[in-house]
Amino acid sequence: MRSRLPLILSWLLFAVWLLVSIALVAGLAQHGVVPIDFLAYQRAAEAITKDQSPYATTEESREIFRSFHRLESELQAAQALGEGRGFLREFAARPQQPGPYVYPPTLALLINQFNLGGVAFTAVIMASVLGFVLIWFRATGAHPGWLLLVIGSRDLSATLMGGNIELVLLFATLAAARLLWDHRLIWAMPLIAFVVLIKPFYALFFVAFLLLRAVQPRGTEQENPRALTTAAGILLLLLAAELYRWGPDLRAEALAFYLNAGDAMWTALPLAEQSPLSAWNRTPLQGLINLGLASTVAQVAALGLWGLFLGVSLWLARRAALTFPLAFGLALTLLYWGRPAGYGFNYLEVVVAIVVWPSLVRWQRLAVLILMAGIMGSRWWAFVETLRGENLSLLTMQTAAWPWETWLVLPFFWLLLLWVMAHSGGSVQDPAGSREPQVALRESAVI
Repeated sequence: MRSRLPLILSWLLFAVWLLVSIALVAGLAQHGVVPIDFLAYQRAAEAITKDQSPYATTEESREIFRSFHRLESELQAAQALGEGRGFLREFAARPQQPGPYVYPPTLALLINQFNLGGVAFTAVIMASVLGFVLIWFRATGAHPGWLLLVIGSRDLSATLMGGNIELVLLFATLAAARLLWDHRLIWAMPLIAFVVLIKPFYALFFVAFLLLRAVQPRGTEQENPRALTTAAGILLLLLAAELYRWGPDLRAEALAFYLNAGDAMWTALPLAEQSPLSAWNRTPLQGLINLGLASTVAQVAALGLWGLFLGVSLWLARRAALTFPLAFGLALTLLYWGRPAGYGFNYLEVVVAIVVWPSLVRWQRLAVLILMAGIMGSRWWAFVETLRGENLSLLTMQTAAWPWETWLVLPFFWLLLLWVMAHSGGSVQDPAGSREPQVALRESAVI
C-alpha cells in the first residue's frame, strides 16, 4: 500500500486541479464573467442565429487589436505612477472584450447545436484534458508523477480557464494519432475531420505524423493502399458534408474572411501598434514579422522553416524505428513550429520529457528537470508580474523584440527528440508497430 501511495496522491492532486479549475469558472460565471476565448466563440454563434456574419470586418478586427495595444500602454503609464494594480482593478470592472472570431463556422455551429454555455464548455475542455492524460500515460506507461508537469503548466491553466478549444483539439489529435498508429484509419477520420474543420492548420500535424510513419525502415508494417484510399475518401466526404451544412452564406463569409485573414490580424499592424499578442504568439511567423519581414515574405519563410524541420526529421526517421510516443512528440513539435498563431506549448513539456527520459543518464535527467522547471516557472512569473500591474506579459517572459521561447525552447525540444530518434536503433519497435508501451517508459519515474 505504501508503494502505491505516490501514485494515488498524484492522481488525486490531478483530480483536485481539474475540479478547482471548473469551480473557479463556475464562480466567475455567477458574477457574469465568461471565459474570454469562449466569449468570442459565443458571440459568433449568436451572430449566426441572427443570420449575421460571425466574422468582424478587417477594420473592426484591427481596432480590437489596437485596443489591446492601448490597454498595455495605459497600464505601463499607470505603473510608472505606481498605480498599476489600481488600473488593473478598474479594467477588470469594464465589459469583457474578447478577440475576434477567427475559426471556420463549425465551432460556432456546434456551440449553437449543443446550446453550450461557458461552464458547460469548460467541462468539455476538462474532460478532454483527462482524456489526453489517460491516452498518453497509457501509451507511454509513464509514472503518474509526471502529472506534476500538467498541473504546473501555466499554458494549460490559461488555456483551460480561458475556455479555449485548443485542449479539445489536442485530445482529438492524440486519439486520432493513436488510431492511425494502430492501423485503424477509418475510425480516425471523423476525429481528423473535426480537428481540421475547427483549426485547419492542424493538418500540419497529420501530414508530419503520417510521413514519419511512412518512411519507417522496411520490416515495419505498411498500410494497405486500399485502406488508405478508403480512409481518404471518407475524410473528404466528411469535410464536404460539413461544408454543405454551413450553407451558401456562411461558406461565402468564411471564404471572404480567410482570403483577407492576413490583413485582419494584429501581425498586419505596424510593429509600434501591435498588441501584447505579438509577444504571446510563440511561432516563427510572428518572430519573422517582428524582425521586420513583410507579412507575405514572413509566411513563405515560416512555411519554408517548417518544411526544413520536417525534412530533417524524415531523413533521420528513415534509419530509426519510431515508437508511437516519439512519432507523436515529433509531430506535435512540428505543429507548434509551423502553425501561424499559438499562445502556448500545451502538453509539450510533459510529452517531450516522458519521451526522452528513458534515454538519459542521471545528470541529463537532472538537467532536463531543471530546464523544464525554469521554462514553466518563467511563465508563472510573467503571470505574477501582470497581477502586480507591472506589464501585460501574462503568458510568457519572452518579448516581441526577443522571442526566446520561439527561437530557443521549441528548437531545443525538437533537437532532443531527434537525439532520441538517432539513438533509437532498430530495437525499440517491433514490426507490428509496437502497440504495447515500451518497457523503459513503463518503468520510468520522475525521480
